[in-house]
Amino acid sequence: MARNEISGHTRLYAVIGDPVSHSLSPRILNSAFAATGVDAVYVALPVKEQDAALAMELVRRFGLAGVNVTMPLKQAIVPYLDQLSPAAQQAGAANCVINDQGVLTGHNTDCTGFRLSLSEHFPAAPKSAFLLGAGGAARAIAAELVRWGCQELLICNRSQARAEELAGLFQDQAACRVVVVPWATERWPELLNHCELFINATSLGMGGNGSVADLIDWQAIERRPLIYETVYNPLETELLVQARKHRCPVVVGTELLLWQAVAGFEIWTGQVAPVAVMRESLLRGLR
Repeated sequence: MARNEISGHTRLYAVIGDPVSHSLSPRILNSAFAATGVDAVYVALPVKEQDAALAMELVRRFGLAGVNVTMPLKQAIVPYLDQLSPAAQQAGAANCVINDQGVLTGHNTDCTGFRLSLSEHFPAAPKSAFLLGAGGAARAIAAELVRWGCQELLICNRSQARAEELAGLFQDQAACRVVVVPWATERWPELLNHCELFINATSLGMGGNGSVADLIDWQAIERRPLIYETVYNPLETELLVQARKHRCPVVVGTELLLWQAVAGFEIWTGQVAPVAVMRESLLRGLR
């Protein structure tokens, strides 16, 4: 589909972070702008963590309409924003900024995208979830599960200190029991039989390096929880292969990336996102 002609009225959006040259966001968002006739263009701009304050000031001064924010800036930019959405406030991180005449509002569309990607499986919050990881993606997912109404969240990470730090963000959320689970894989089948949802929010499996699947005793799992993968390179990780083999439902790694982009597009434009177009553009970029 042809891109809109760039003029003096064309709004500029960008993804910022370090690195960003590999980002699929320009492909996804530019396809959405073209499909809906939005007069905007989206680019990738490398920004180092120490330049977070400067980056937000330049968004204001140069009149960028908005930015997506990737690592290592999601938490670093927060002090330089004017306001935060409830999701960004709870996660303590923003990955989507909208510029309204110099007023910068931070959103966390990783949170929104996570819930949207689960809509076919969980019309209401899962009662119990097992979250593997404690990094940026895990932070957003944990925040959304707690905010959504999950009753019990188990967090497990190789560094237990980081898992405890993440759990500590939600210690005042009385409605959700947040428990740190030691990295003791022999206990995982027991925990997975207790949970409705298992999320891999680590980098295990990325680029074919390592696999969460190898850490799970699949024969001991009876409940068949939903297996949620956040790794999308390769598209079919070993975790997904083994989950399907053992008849567990799955959510593939591209879904979080897609739905956070959908949420960002709708925040920026006020229009319904062309989900099918954005999904096809994302998949083409990975082929």
